[in-house]
Amino acid sequence: MTTKAYLLIATGVFIAAVTVSDLIARMTIAGNSLGIALAEHLHWVSLTLVGIVFLFAPFVGVAFICGSANRRTKTRSAAALFLIALAVLAYFYFGGFQASQQAMLDRKWTAAALSIGLLPFFIGLPLIGVVAIAAAVLVRIDRRETVQGETLNG
Repeated sequence: MTTKAYLLIATGVFIAAVTVSDLIARMTIAGNSLGIALAEHLHWVSLTLVGIVFLFAPFVGVAFICGSANRRTKTRSAAALFLIALAVLAYFYFGGFQASQQAMLDRKWTAAALSIGLLPFFIGLPLIGVVAIAAAVLVRIDRRETVQGETLNG
């Protein structure tokens, strides 16, 4: 797979993770209907464009690392690492949106903002570090085989 493919998949997972996590939190914790939850989610997205970019950054980082590793290791290894990393990000983003919505109900405004706002720093950056180390290990132990300068598909 190319880096563009990894980026496309990461973008789709990011959009799904953030949207679904926010909608579920708004419906289950705040008790909103789907229509109201969707309207509030879209309003939140329109107000926090810079925040959305920060939330998206770990997904981009993982995509670039796995895309780079994919050129030197077998595709199955890079793709497996990529999917595991995306699942971890989606899991923690879901928890962050749940915690934020609970903090909103408890009128803890700062906690509500930081539950989501710090995800890229407390979850994303460490995960990118772990993925980079894991990718380096994969490149060493599961290298693509080459025949006279041509890379065989992995």
